[in-house]
Amino acid sequence: MPITFFLAAALLSSTSEPRTTGANVGSHLAQVRAFSYNEGERLWPGYGGAPFGFLLIGDEREELICRDAVPDGFEAAGIDPKTRCPRFTRPRSGFPDTLLAAMPAFGPPAVIVMGTPKSTGRSEAGWTRTILHEHFHQWQYALPSYFDRTKALDLHGGDETGMWVLNFAFPYEDPPVVAAFEKASHALADAVMARGTAGFDAAFGRYLAARKALAAQAGERNWRYLEFQLWQEGVARWTEIQLGKAYPRSDVRGSAAKLEEQTFKELASPDLRGKKREVVYAYGAAEAMLLEACGRPWRSEYRKLLSLGPLLESARARCAP
Repeated sequence: MPITFFLAAALLSSTSEPRTTGANVGSHLAQVRAFSYNEGERLWPGYGGAPFGFLLIGDEREELICRDAVPDGFEAAGIDPKTRCPRFTRPRSGFPDTLLAAMPAFGPPAVIVMGTPKSTGRSEAGWTRTILHEHFHQWQYALPSYFDRTKALDLHGGDETGMWVLNFAFPYEDPPVVAAFEKASHALADAVMARGTAGFDAAFGRYLAARKALAAQAGERNWRYLEFQLWQEGVARWTEIQLGKAYPRSDVRGSAAKLEEQTFKELASPDLRGKKREVVYAYGAAEAMLLEACGRPWRSEYRKLLSLGPLLESARARCAP
């Protein structure tokens, strides 16, 4: 799978968080890895043991940590004292220092490729939280037959570069689709807010009806694309929030809580025309919230699919009074 696929699917730097001057990368990465082996593994079996290679894009050099096979062009730089992983460095390559992504930069398995908090415009808390998101992508890419199943979606339209993930011609500005999306987003927001109340089942049902109307309005192929995006990026956002709120550092927990609040706001004020593909982060995360409200079984089924629709139907049945 071309690297551009992962660039298209990546979180790029767009944030209002305050900038910071730098980060002790080894310390942060060691803490995230330890957390992933415990709390992350409880949320997603296999998450803690998924490949955790990390490439930091610095001002003048790049630093590769926790990757077994060392690519050409890197020099050994000893053992990182915090992660206890081998470290390798090389001069800056063509990677922009604004990247926040997981991709097979040196062939599989995927590595996380990130600039510093300063170059990406992230607070250290937001930067650390983002590693949880990108490591979830590493876990996704390592799922059995992930690439074959993605190709079988038949959405590339002959584009072998992988940029179809970003450039797919979804009808973001079509008035009937926009109207259907807004109705579905509001119904989803209502259902999420109704969790734990007597009105949850009815709200869930109204949302599923609005979702089906959106799917019909978008058309089968367009909906297949959006479903894939919700499965991939939306659940990554949900995982980032869930693990972030449980993180041992209070600043990361606070950052995750703000991201959750932002997610609710985006649902309540949908902007398909303006945000286009970016709507999948909040929308898909909210669907994961509904799934989780009806129990854990969806997480074991998730890895077998590339859409959330069947999981939502099953969850509604489990939650029905």
